[in-house]
Amino acid sequence: MVITCPACQGQYRINPAASKVPVAKVKCPACQHVFEVSLLAKPVARAEQRDTAADPVVLVVDDARFFREMIKDILKELPIKLVLAADGHEAWQQISALSPQLVLLDLNIPGKSGKEIIQELRESPGLKQAKVLAMSGVERGAEVASEMRQIGADDFINKSFTPRELQGRVRKILDL
Repeated sequence: MVITCPACQGQYRINPAASKVPVAKVKCPACQHVFEVSLLAKPVARAEQRDTAADPVVLVVDDARFFREMIKDILKELPIKLVLAADGHEAWQQISALSPQLVLLDLNIPGKSGKEIIQELRESPGLKQAKVLAMSGVERGAEVASEMRQIGADDFINKSFTPRELQGRVRKILDL
């Protein structure tokens, strides 16, 4: 069962079967807020909770399979449709076909570079509304973040992010 802290929106998994009480007090490890969770309610499957047809499409572009899968795992609880691409050419094919609302874009990818993709997105009338969260595994400072914003990225994050930080950035960019 996934629970959400009402104070900081942090999400955590708990096992209701491991407890013998109907209501548990939970202390959020992130913000220390204490709240109660009913353990009696049967969790409803995600697809039954809401209509997923309106979910924004998020394209994750990274040449490292590990990072694509890690980001997919971190973002799977968000109300989004995730699509993955391994290089710049595959990314551009997915962008052209799906018109994603957000592109999580590694800057150092084979084929078209992340910088080239950002520039082409901003020059394409039908695609320029897509948001871009540029990423880099190389430790980069404020100078690179500023440069990426100047060419059209909406935000920049180093790959040393925490799961909560990445979820927060995606939520903010997509207004979730």
